[in-house]
Amino acid sequence: MLTRFWERFAIRILIKSKNISLFCFKDKDLDPVFMAVDRSDVSAAQFFDANRDAEHKDPDSMMLERLFHAPDAKGRD
Repeated sequence: MLTRFWERFAIRILIKSKNISLFCFKDKDLDPVFMAVDRSDVSAAQFFDANRDAEHKDPDSMMLERLFHAPDAKGRD
């Protein structure tokens, strides 16, 4: 990864946060998207698993938008 110190520092803080269940990171100079997921969040885990499959039909942006608009697992909107 071509990240600089402060980017790596921020990524490490965000990944270790208990308030973040899915973290996606793409370096501007690389093609792959790097992800970290908390398996206790069902929606985040499903999104992560769907992106591990090489032959999913929806683009990542549409899947993220669908995940953003999905109802909260705890019943909050």
